[in-house]
Amino acid sequence: MPKPKPTIDEIYMQYIHNDVLRRGAEMLFNIAKEHKMRNRWMSYNSFTFTYQGVNVFNITMRATMSNKGVRKIDPTNHFVVGLSLGRMQEVERILLAHPEEMRREYLNNRGISCGVCAGTPDGRIIRGLDCDKALMFTEGGETYYLCTLNMGYTCHNPTPEQFDIIERFIKARIAAIDEMKLK
Repeated sequence: MPKPKPTIDEIYMQYIHNDVLRRGAEMLFNIAKEHKMRNRWMSYNSFTFTYQGVNVFNITMRATMSNKGVRKIDPTNHFVVGLSLGRMQEVERILLAHPEEMRREYLNNRGISCGVCAGTPDGRIIRGLDCDKALMFTEGGETYYLCTLNMGYTCHNPTPEQFDIIERFIKARIAAIDEMKLK
């Protein structure tokens, strides 16, 4: 008989002991409860949160992906938050609606998660495939390629300031989903 999947509370209580990470995680859990978001287990100590069936954020409580296969690494206090701001125009609209310091945080922690880009941070083309899910976003004269297929932002062990920005982006994403559902 397969082992039952752990709940987010079991993983959280087992691995997150740092006060800043605990408060940040609790804030995310409160947002999820307030907005009746669902969470589901994705993989080893990873959970995705959806609002009205749409991905909003992921939480991973384990060693970093580069250490995933190494069993001797203690996963305690490894907390990763991933955000999905939506698809092309939604991402651009949400980013432009927020102050520069929030956009800078997003751009500095952008993640590429689609199979076409295959993790190339600044490229849209790999293996001869053109990724049509990457948003070309210009900030301060520099162009950034933002993945809009899945989680475009990934932050490992966020600071209190980063948790505040994450909260604001989650609420903006929820508002965008509500607006989209009204149309």
